[in-house]
Amino acid sequence: MDNRAGSPLRSSAGRRAGAAPISAGSMAGALSVDQVFDSLAIRVNGPAAWGEHLSTVWKFTDLGTTHRATLRNGVLVHAETAGDGGPADLTVTLTKPQLFALLAGKGTDGIALDGDATVLARLFAALDEPDASFAVVTP
Repeated sequence: MDNRAGSPLRSSAGRRAGAAPISAGSMAGALSVDQVFDSLAIRVNGPAAWGEHLSTVWKFTDLGTTHRATLRNGVLVHAETAGDGGPADLTVTLTKPQLFALLAGKGTDGIALDGDATVLARLFAALDEPDASFAVVTP
């Protein structure tokens, strides 16, 4: 394969515009839940989220794990917890594939939400969209 500048490997021709789909069957499916929350944390628009204070508990029925994520002072922090770690604004009970579907914008069908359901929309509103054309490596 030719890997010089101007070759198909360097060209954006043939690449679909927009972000790659997030699904349990894609490469994203290999990510751990911690890695998924890390990817969300780096997308937080700090100045826009400065006034938000949200706490969420994520119970994964297929993994048998519970994670707590808190958005405060423009920063999203998360950790796996034993139990739910105390009261939260919203508790989300789902499977890992349902998390990927939720992040792909497919809604909350089959996902149990206990608490203030607007917290989910507020959390997602604090995230910047990833730039699919971001050059990870430049020549």
